[in-house]
Amino acid sequence: MNNERPKYKLIDLFAGAGGMSNGFEQTGRFEVIGAVEINKAAVETYVENHGGDQDIIIKPKNHSISNIENIDFTDFLKNKGISGSETIVIGGPPCQGFSNANRQKNHLISGNNQLVKEYARAIEEIKPVAFLMENVKTMNSEIHKFFVTEPVEESTKFSYGSEKHLTKISESQKTNKENQRIWTEDSLLLIQTEYIELKSIFEKIKELNIRESIVEPKQLVSRMKTIRKKLKKNSAYQPTKEKELKEISQLIEYLEERLQSDLIIDLKIEQVLTDAIKVFKEVKERKLNDENHLGKIGKLADLNQFLMYLKEMQDEKIVERKPLTIEYVKGKVEVKAYVKSYNVVEYLTKFFTYLGYDIDYKILNAANFGVPQNRQRFMILGVRKDQLNNRKVELPDKLNNFDMLFTTEDAISDLENIPPQHEVNSGPAKYCKSEKATPLQRYYRSNQGNEDLFNHINTKSRDISLQRFEAIKSIGGKNFHSLSKELKDNTYSDSTRTQNTIYLRLDYKQPSPTVINVRKSMWNHPRTAVALSIREAARLQSFRDNFIFKGSKDQQYQQVGNAVPPLLARGVAETILNLFEDEPNFQLIDELK
Repeated sequence: MNNERPKYKLIDLFAGAGGMSNGFEQTGRFEVIGAVEINKAAVETYVENHGGDQDIIIKPKNHSISNIENIDFTDFLKNKGISGSETIVIGGPPCQGFSNANRQKNHLISGNNQLVKEYARAIEEIKPVAFLMENVKTMNSEIHKFFVTEPVEESTKFSYGSEKHLTKISESQKTNKENQRIWTEDSLLLIQTEYIELKSIFEKIKELNIRESIVEPKQLVSRMKTIRKKLKKNSAYQPTKEKELKEISQLIEYLEERLQSDLIIDLKIEQVLTDAIKVFKEVKERKLNDENHLGKIGKLADLNQFLMYLKEMQDEKIVERKPLTIEYVKGKVEVKAYVKSYNVVEYLTKFFTYLGYDIDYKILNAANFGVPQNRQRFMILGVRKDQLNNRKVELPDKLNNFDMLFTTEDAISDLENIPPQHEVNSGPAKYCKSEKATPLQRYYRSNQGNEDLFNHINTKSRDISLQRFEAIKSIGGKNFHSLSKELKDNTYSDSTRTQNTIYLRLDYKQPSPTVINVRKSMWNHPRTAVALSIREAARLQSFRDNFIFKGSKDQQYQQVGNAVPPLLARGVAETILNLFEDEPNFQLIDELK
């Protein structure tokens, strides 16, 4: 064994609660020297599971929050006295995909997508011996794209999207004279509105090159959209909650102040604002549901959305290859912007190759690595070419010699007679004696030194929820759609639109579906007909029982749902060790027998 050899240094980016690094650490061959995570509750969990070491969280100079955008990784390595040659980087930057603008979104482009570029920057600055990036299984689809940006200073997210940067990468990998540029010509539908009278205003905005919205505060934009949505329904709408009424008043006051602004005067849209203000005032006094009121709000909402998208394009420094087009299309007004876009995975593959890495990427199913859950995740593995000695970088499809699937029963059946607690400040529950533990259950308890069972906490469900749980169980149902009409319609106005994951009853004889925030989705136990506990959800994600989650109840559920399953990470970590002619202190396959 390699106990005497020094461990590989691990930097954990977008660490969350620490599922990925936990899997690497289970091999006995990796030690975390720093983690980046901006969520406070997840940081608390990460620190708790690393001996209470607050310094394990990397923070920029003069900052209290671990925001990757402000971290200089060259300085971090220098201060630690280590080099990239002894370091491995792991992490899963959020990537929510890109979709054309629509009325339900305040943003044209998900800001989280830009964090993938921060991961790329970290790899360039650290120059680790290897890295592993994890993401959603659809990452390589067409919806995940970047846009060519204007040239700016180096080492910012914008510098990783400029045409100069992309050209440099492309030209370094040319094998012939054919143009191998990464980007392609693309367009963005900025707005599609039924209010054709807005066309002349859009043209004025284009002429004056305006990049300023009418309503800017997020909560007021959201309130305006909510009122519009409510008025679109057949039932009349009248706000009654204090928060609603307060925000409507704030919106009215805000718009009245904007009436005198240069933007409104230049565009000559005082009437648009005046009409909307009148409707918002009437909304507070009586129920409204007629088309005239809806149109006055809709006109302002669409105009404001268009201006917000234009401002976002400017803020994100997106290059426009030709002017906007404003056209009538099938009775509506459409505005398109013309841009240059490129596929996220193609870019990352070429960029990491440019930096000197051999790359492999594929979709892995966690169930093939001992996780009792069908969870598909996209992974990119890179190893520096100078470390390979002609070995091939290849992600494993499954754990070697592992030909079974663990079920939900394998994972949580030993906990079914332990009633979950309901408060996070309750003391730990206690294990019941298990006459015949499954291999997974032995794994979960393997590092637990006493009978304490942490995080076995669930929601104290309302009577209607308990009725639904019991009804689904009694008829052998699967989810919310198995319920009678009476048990559906007393909560949801349109139960037919409810997702299949809502009120999901787990099947003991099958692996779990992809674990999400099971509290919000009201997942329930296959036998006891109660809400799934945090610990049970954590087991489905393959966390050992000695891994303790911190924060509020919902924060703990969310951390579990967001995590990379430790056993999936451990399986890939063993592959990385093999590439370095190394091995774990204890093989995962032996632990799962």
